[in-house]
Amino acid sequence: MAAAEQAAGDDVAAIDLLIARAAATGKPFSANDIRAQIPDDARTAAIGARFAHARRRGVIEPIGYVTSTDPGTHAHQVRQWQGARR
Repeated sequence: MAAAEQAAGDDVAAIDLLIARAAATGKPFSANDIRAQIPDDARTAAIGARFAHARRRGVIEPIGYVTSTDPGTHAHQVRQWQGARR
């Protein structure tokens, strides 16, 4: 159990880092951009929660919606983000 919790913690930290790096560029991005950078064995279920966490911390702000590039979403709209102006 401890190994699974550690792996989940590592995945969360990796997602947070990817969001912070994307935000620092000043360019718009979506969860699809982050998901594309996560290793296949990572637990991606936390991505939405990590975006919400980054928004609450003032790291990112929503700027609109874009069409998802993930085939599993059937071209649904997903939130587009940008690093927060500080």
